[in-house]
Amino acid sequence: MKRTIRIDHAVLHACDVHLISDVHGARQNHSGRRVSIVELGSGGLVGFGEVPVLDLPNYSSEWSNGSDYLLRSLLLPQVVEQREVGFQSFDWLVGNGASRFALECAILDLLAKGAGIGITDYLAELFESDSYLSSRRLGFGVSIGTLGGYDNALSEIARAVQQGVRRIKLKVNKDRAFEFVERTFDFNSVEVVLDFNGSLSRDELGLITGLENKGLSFVEEPTSDLGLIGYVELARSFKSRIFLDETTSSQAVVNDLQYFSDGLGFVVKPFRFGSLFSLHRTLEMLAEFDIGCYAGGMFESSIGRRFLLAIASHRCFTETGDMAPSAWYYDSDLGPPLLPGEGENFLSPEFSFGSDVVAIENHVCTNACAALM
Repeated sequence: MKRTIRIDHAVLHACDVHLISDVHGARQNHSGRRVSIVELGSGGLVGFGEVPVLDLPNYSSEWSNGSDYLLRSLLLPQVVEQREVGFQSFDWLVGNGASRFALECAILDLLAKGAGIGITDYLAELFESDSYLSSRRLGFGVSIGTLGGYDNALSEIARAVQQGVRRIKLKVNKDRAFEFVERTFDFNSVEVVLDFNGSLSRDELGLITGLENKGLSFVEEPTSDLGLIGYVELARSFKSRIFLDETTSSQAVVNDLQYFSDGLGFVVKPFRFGSLFSLHRTLEMLAEFDIGCYAGGMFESSIGRRFLLAIASHRCFTETGDMAPSAWYYDSDLGPPLLPGEGENFLSPEFSFGSDVVAIENHVCTNACAALM
């Protein structure tokens, strides 16, 4: 199985995309986004990868301008100088998982296109694993901010339900959580997750009891004051399942899987691993330990969302992930749109030729971009 490829050119595309409506995120409010796309060329084929970070470093240590600088000044020049690159070419890079993830996705895309198969099928062959199922049907979920108030969020919820969304994650604080319960929102038609983004103190964790028996599927990240073992003990105190996201890093948690209890699950954000091989080992371990998990997104464009969907075809993902079509968020995307399928509006990562993206749409390079030959 080919794992390296000769690179003819490398381009960093710094793209501005606009949202259909403003989104209130966990740490930032968005009316648009800077999206960084890595393009690698080889023998007439072009592969793409997206850097799934936000505009400011107050959510993760990486952010758009910092990642652009790293790629322009160090990583892409090395790719062009080295010429023959593969998934281990960036083992020297400590941290900066999102930038490495974009490079490795572009390499993956090129190799899959060279083999004439989709990226899901290439992952299965690359890792000699039957865990990646290109025929797997995936339900999709969305995250909805509540800072704009009940009425604004309710209109977003109605739109989501109408489009076939299976799971809604409401980003809440203590007051907003009870407001949505007390306003008698009907939780029966979809899975509902309350994501506290670590906003509760230890003294406020008992409030979860008041939210149980309300039809909630699970609670995500109620506090940032507990370590993994503390969360295991907390999960045993409630009927609702608790999923972790930011409290423990995606890579570190793998060393402590034996501590997971039945009531504790994990949100996997693939870009945090950087290396696709490290990510694959983690997914296999999650499946082996039968730990509930779902794939978390970071506002990817349709280019980055394709890789998330391909990875989410792994059998370890037992819950509906953050995989709404990019057209849910963006009025003008960078690649072919990912739309819900027929019937129950499930998405399926059935790509037949790499990522099925042959060019970046709606983008004109500026001084923020960089091209190297």
